[in-house]
Amino acid sequence: MFGDQGKYKLVTLVLATGLASPTLIHAQDSDWPLCPRPLDIPARPIVEETLGPEDIHLLADEADLVEGGVSEMTGNVEITRGRQQVRTDYLTYDQEQDTADMQGSIHYWDDDVFLLSDEAHLEFDDGTGEFTGADFRIQDNRGRGYADNLFMDVGTRTELKGASYTTCDPEDNFWKLTATEINLDHVEERGSARNVTVRIKDIPVFYTPYISFPLSKKRKSGFLTPSIGSTNQNGIDARTPYYWNIAPNMDATLTPRLLSNSGLMLMGEYRYLFSRGYGQLDLEYLPSDAERDDEDRHLFGYVHEQTFGRTGELFLTYNDVSDKEFFEDFGTNIALTSIRFLERRAEASYRGNWWNASVLVQSYQNVDRSIPLTSRPFKRLPRLTFNTALPKRSGEFHYNLRSEFVYFDRTDNDVLTRDEAAARLDLYPSISYPISSIAGYVEPKVGVRYTQYSIKDPLSSDNSSPSRVQPILSLDSGLFFERDTSLFSRDLVQTLEPRIFYLYVPEESQDDIPIFDSGVFDFSIDSLFRENRFSGADRQSDANQVTFALTTRFINDQTGAELGYLTLGQIFHLKDRDITLPGRRGEDEDLSPLVAEMQTVVIPDWRIGAEFQFDTNNNNTDKLIAQLQYNPGDGRVVNLGYRARDDRRRTRISVFDTLNSAVDIEQTDISFRWPLNPKWSIVGRWNYALPENKSIEIFGGVEYEDCCWGSRLVARRFLSDIEGDFETGIFLQVELKGLAGVGKKAAEFLEKNIPGYERDF
Repeated sequence: MFGDQGKYKLVTLVLATGLASPTLIHAQDSDWPLCPRPLDIPARPIVEETLGPEDIHLLADEADLVEGGVSEMTGNVEITRGRQQVRTDYLTYDQEQDTADMQGSIHYWDDDVFLLSDEAHLEFDDGTGEFTGADFRIQDNRGRGYADNLFMDVGTRTELKGASYTTCDPEDNFWKLTATEINLDHVEERGSARNVTVRIKDIPVFYTPYISFPLSKKRKSGFLTPSIGSTNQNGIDARTPYYWNIAPNMDATLTPRLLSNSGLMLMGEYRYLFSRGYGQLDLEYLPSDAERDDEDRHLFGYVHEQTFGRTGELFLTYNDVSDKEFFEDFGTNIALTSIRFLERRAEASYRGNWWNASVLVQSYQNVDRSIPLTSRPFKRLPRLTFNTALPKRSGEFHYNLRSEFVYFDRTDNDVLTRDEAAARLDLYPSISYPISSIAGYVEPKVGVRYTQYSIKDPLSSDNSSPSRVQPILSLDSGLFFERDTSLFSRDLVQTLEPRIFYLYVPEESQDDIPIFDSGVFDFSIDSLFRENRFSGADRQSDANQVTFALTTRFINDQTGAELGYLTLGQIFHLKDRDITLPGRRGEDEDLSPLVAEMQTVVIPDWRIGAEFQFDTNNNNTDKLIAQLQYNPGDGRVVNLGYRARDDRRRTRISVFDTLNSAVDIEQTDISFRWPLNPKWSIVGRWNYALPENKSIEIFGGVEYEDCCWGSRLVARRFLSDIEGDFETGIFLQVELKGLAGVGKKAAEFLEKNIPGYERDF
């Protein structure tokens, strides 16, 4: 035993013979379920003595000890210092210099890496080491490789010369990365490499003279994974994004996008984050589009959200494109190619304990070629609202006020033959008297809606200041019943909730009031209890009606979670509805459609949802939506959907006008992800329009996942414009586990289009 010398408290030498062969420990394999076996790492030497952070423990079969000089040890030599441990055949330890030189079969362990080497030099004083001919294994991600020379400053930096790296199992080297030099900065958590080649089955597939990469999830400037694809619209579509970590609270992504049919598009995204706000700026610019007579094309988008004061909120957005075909030409899904308007809005709002107020300025850019310019939405310059919402208490009067002032404008002398502008004031004070208990409630309510206009150059009449005053009376009531029950071996509480809602609004002619922002709400469960069947304030419906509704819920008896519900309801009209939108006839049916809605997860692994509307006046199904999902886990999911709508009171339009809620449609939608075995899976979706006998969107593909790599290949065809043209393309993603992936948009696309899809890599 050496005495206490220098900065070390204790240096211990123990001689031992006949050591047993070491057992094996395994790297964490929870993220590598398809690997045939975990990465084997020999177990660390066991030290039974308690050591301090500066203590060194030495063990060997034979030793020649020199006090204060160079000691020589042979045979099963073990050295332990903190979390660093070494086992070797031969070691010389210089006590004065606090260094060790080793030869033979060298095993090295620390918290991050395990090394095998034939020759090594350690300097315990500064925690550095140099290994020659080193095989290394990274303990937390199955990474392994080889370096001609490896230098490490424990916890600070690592330098590798003539290095290779892979995460594949030793028996299956599918891919390997080689580099002449790799430098890892563990403090900044950054790495870089020079003369890098990626090989697949020993075939070089990628080379770069220099790359940098993060060692953690912290952001770092550098090139991101490139992507490449092909479509019939744009030809080859290749992107090489560069990420710029500007500051801890802001970053940018700059992406050159090569379109073989059109040219080089420059894309940029800038994001920022503050303590009470965030925003994003998007730019796309294509100079001299070869497909459009060298026309310059662009997209600009900006959004900002901010909180202020105690409960204030600010929202800003501005969007602009160079032409109406931009999204059709460059959009990658039907949601983009069917955009009709781009919003430009600035809105500020504030909430108090019993009130809220807002101010808004809003306009739109029309990008739908099927909409006449004279049918564009009006600008709102501005819109002001003030609403009160006093707390509701049983047995007390509840006062409420909704108010709005808005100035509409659609002046464009290049398009319209006259100016269109108007101001509107809408006030709706009301008072109610709720009475409630655990068994039920009743709430009578009375209000008066007053609406006043000031119209510039009225079109429908000579009245430039029409107004409207209508009282609104309602009575809402409901009961609550419950019982214990069981379904599919689950103990449940079932509720029964009947509800009756009466509404009376006298008729008042509104033909002299033009339409600025009003439309008819889509009929649904919510429509049963609305005081107005029109959106906006340009129309207040007349009504004398009673709604009967019944809801039953199934609630988990142990957790209180709702596992399903079913609601049925129908409106009984006591008079005809004469108030309509221009060009529409009144409604004289005594009964509204019978509407039903249900959702349930009571059956294990199944999620079922449906919405049904049946017109009892003419025995016609107005709407039927059914959704079924089977998701038993293990990556398996199947979705079945059916959607049909038949509104005979409106003009029939093609199903391909996907944003018009008034069209007749009948569609089926099937999507799935299903493993064929532990490595192969198939994915797909088919959205089909039955009346037109056309597919709106269809794609299919395969996924492969192995121990060290995975891939996705998806072929896709989807509707791209209002003429019914289709876009076809192929998505390919390759992931080298522990390194990077190419074409990761394939996984994002599948997540958006297959409900319940979960990526494995």
